[in-house]
Amino acid sequence: GTLIEGGVTVISPDGQTVEHIAVPDPYCTNICFGGPELKTAFLTLSAYGTLVAMDWPRPGLALHFLNK
Repeated sequence: GTLIEGGVTVISPDGQTVEHIAVPDPYCTNICFGGPELKTAFLTLSAYGTLVAMDWPRPGLALHFLNK
């Protein structure tokens, strides 16, 4: 997540900002991916103490411990 900016900033492999996806909380603190093809993003929002799920336009990476 991107602290204070209220969302997730997507960064390309060369370090460029691809996009910023806003969420209704200034403190998006963690993200992980699940669902079919890892295209569901699960975000923790600290100011409100919530966990949200949203469709994601590209596949994310699986949690490392799931790849053993």
